[in-house]
Amino acid sequence: KILALDVNGTGTDWEVVGYGLRNPWRFSFDPQTGLLYAGDVGHSAREEIHVIRKGGNNGWNVMEGTICTPGVNPDCDKSGYDLPIIDYPRSEGTTVVGGYVYRGSAIPNLAGAYLYADFGSGRLWMLRYDRRAVSDQRPLLETGKSISSFGEDEQGEVYFEIAYGKGQGIFKFAKK
Repeated sequence: KILALDVNGTGTDWEVVGYGLRNPWRFSFDPQTGLLYAGDVGHSAREEIHVIRKGGNNGWNVMEGTICTPGVNPDCDKSGYDLPIIDYPRSEGTTVVGGYVYRGSAIPNLAGAYLYADFGSGRLWMLRYDRRAVSDQRPLLETGKSISSFGEDEQGEVYFEIAYGKGQGIFKFAKK
């Protein structure tokens, strides 16, 4: 579950925002649209990016990404679940790392793109989501390193962290 806390004390103390996630690894709000993006690490078949909807059931453990969870029920009923906006097979990566929607100014062609990565493969991707569907999705960089996290500064510039092995550090997205 993802819970929200009312820090102003004007309503309920805790509220379930979304549930049915296996292992959310990094989530962030897009400050412009208010959408909540989350990377959800799969079990054995798919890695997922969700846009979390208030009270939405994201399907775990009936679903793994857009497929029925292998070994559970190959003919599951997919109705009633908020499926990920995108998922990918283990052949493309093994541990999704949720990122940020780019709102900086240094790389204008990335404006509004959600940036995310995979810890296992070291790949960085971008996608564009228009509240209904993903309109663009593509790889940005093959680092060959274990990307573990993302960060964002006050200007909306995005950073990623390589925290394991050689080449550790924090790297800023920049124009070539």
